[in-house]
Amino acid sequence: MFEMERDDRVIGEYLRSLIREKYKSDRQFCKAYLMLRDGSTDDEAIHKVQNRFSQIFKGIKRIQTTDLPYVTDLLGVSCEEILSAGKTQMPVSSHMTNYDIAFSKDRSVWDKYMKREDKIFLNCDEYGKTVLDYAIEFKNYDFIKYLMDEKYIWFVDLTKWRNWGLFGFGAGTSIKIGPYHSSGNSIPHEIQFQDRLRTDVIALAIENGDRQSLDSLLAREIPDLGSISIITNHFLDLPKDYNPRLIKAIARASEDMLDYFSSEFVITTNQKKEVTLLFPFISEVIECMLGDGRNDAAELFLRRSIKHNQFALNELKRVINEAIEFYSKQVGNDSWITIDEIKERTLYGFGFNDKCKVVSFSYNPEKHKYIGFATNIVKINRIKGTVLIKELIIQLNDLYDQIVTLGGVNQNA
Repeated sequence: MFEMERDDRVIGEYLRSLIREKYKSDRQFCKAYLMLRDGSTDDEAIHKVQNRFSQIFKGIKRIQTTDLPYVTDLLGVSCEEILSAGKTQMPVSSHMTNYDIAFSKDRSVWDKYMKREDKIFLNCDEYGKTVLDYAIEFKNYDFIKYLMDEKYIWFVDLTKWRNWGLFGFGAGTSIKIGPYHSSGNSIPHEIQFQDRLRTDVIALAIENGDRQSLDSLLAREIPDLGSISIITNHFLDLPKDYNPRLIKAIARASEDMLDYFSSEFVITTNQKKEVTLLFPFISEVIECMLGDGRNDAAELFLRRSIKHNQFALNELKRVINEAIEFYSKQVGNDSWITIDEIKERTLYGFGFNDKCKVVSFSYNPEKHKYIGFATNIVKINRIKGTVLIKELIIQLNDLYDQIVTLGGVNQNA
């Protein structure tokens, strides 16, 4: 039981003070009120509502019961608090939190939430979690897909961000930070700088059979792949983007998903070079498949990895021999340098980053011009499975060893 304030002027003044705490102006509040109530607004409607609330603020009129559901929702307070002019504070059970929204399956609830003037979508809650964190935790892919389809968020925009190594894939949000946005782990920062969020969404897309979204999410890629170079890959760090959730999702995926993630793909690197790659954690996927007893799926991935390793071996041999021939012609037949010495010096251009399983070779036929090749290669750490699977693993690892030993003693990245 609470005691209602009898003086309408006191109620009006208190209501206005609450509004001024959350909104820059009465007009902004009235616009939010109309959007929440009607889903649309125009200047005439705003003017009418603003006049009515102006009379409520002055105590000329009393706030109506039909107003209270919208006003309490916009201000995050109870009707008891408004009608008692702040003398009675009650918990607001109807207040929608990040947790509630991320759990909801109702599109109308999502629309209402995303159109709020206070833009609470951008903020984390008292537990440091955003609505996207909860949506992934609850596996609410429909809500995340809604946010992507409506262009509220995106995980890839290569037209805006080209420096992959620093800025990921250009993720962002169309919801702009307002004056009441809280500091902390907000969604704009989370989307832009945490690629883990993108790969979590990819895992959900796989689990929901959404093959169509994989290309737009660059599902086989990670930002650092754009930094692969034919010259040096010493500072490359692919394992930092490893996401076990994504690995498990791929290992348990349907046939069309397996075909997608086991296929080679081509990217253009930051140095404007085209490189052919495999999914950078394909060996972990294969080992996960074998652990789950998915031998047929593992066989597909092994055969395609063997084909890719063979391609890498052939290309490396070709470009190394091309370089040896070029340098041999440069020194001429009368030179005191032997062919073995030419080969040894040529292999200074060979590089291998063991942590990332990235191999490269380049030579410099003229000033400011480098010719070469780079890719990632595959190795399985444990030989296990059926007789056929073991034979394929041995074949794959043998190609891997041949590639690595091409560089002789010079196996620096």
